[in-house]
Order: sequence, then structure tokens, then C-alpha cells
Amino acid sequence: MRLPVYAPDTFWRATPEQIKKVCNGCGSEDGLKVPDTFWGLCVVLACYIHDWMFEEGETLGDYFFANAMFFWNLTAIVINNSNWFMMLLRMERALKYFLGVMFEKGQEAFWKNKEPNDAIYITYQGSLRVEFQIKTGGVLG
Repeated sequence: MRLPVYAPDTFWRATPEQIKKVCNGCGSEDGLKVPDTFWGLCVVLACYIHDWMFEEGETLGDYFFANAMFFWNLTAIVINNSNWFMMLLRMERALKYFLGVMFEKGQEAFWKNKEPNDAIYITYQGSLRVEFQIKTGGVLG
């Protein structure tokens, strides 16, 4: 069984140009630079979805949900594409990425160009998908 990847429906419908305009891959746009791979496995899709969710999010609930789905998507990509040994190594890195996002200017990035609030409800309308194809001119394959 393959684990599905979650994204807002607006991400699944977006054009490659729209994705490239919003998403910069793994690491912050103006800060910490990190690779898009975990031991040879490309995880940039999880990073793109997270960037997209940060752009669309409106509430504190959205912020926490975006981060939770980031870790879920990293986990799904790793489990779906790893043997047991590589899964251990890659999951260790996934946890480090997730913690880095949570504690390295995470809320600052989320609230950029928005009015901060403490609403806990989630505004995203999304879906889980096992099979998907996103064409971004070779960025995601």
C-alpha cells in the first residue's frame, strides 16, 4: 500500500508557472538553504506543497496544519520510495527538516504579507492523492 500525499486542491490544479511563482523548493527563500533530497530521494514535492500552503494559509490553524501535512508528505514520499534501511536514514532527516521548519522563522514566514491572528480553524480545501502528475518543466519530473 502506498501512502497518499496531501495538498490543497488549488495546488493540484495549478499550472507549472503558478507553482514556480509561489514555491522555491526546500529551505527558506532568504535563509537556510537545504538540499531537495534525502540520501538521493527527491522530496521537493513536499516542500512545494508546504510553500503553497504557507502562501494560501489564513489562520494559526492553517499554519499548524501546513506543518503537519509537510511532515506527513515527507513521510509518505520516504516510505513509498525506500527500503527499510534507507527509510531509517531518510526519516531521520525528515524529522530534522520538520523541526527546522517549526523553529526556524516558521511563523514569520507564514505571516509574511498577512495580518496575524490566533484563529484555530483550518481554511484549506484539499485532498489526498496516491497517483498524481505535476508538470513543472522538469523541476518535479
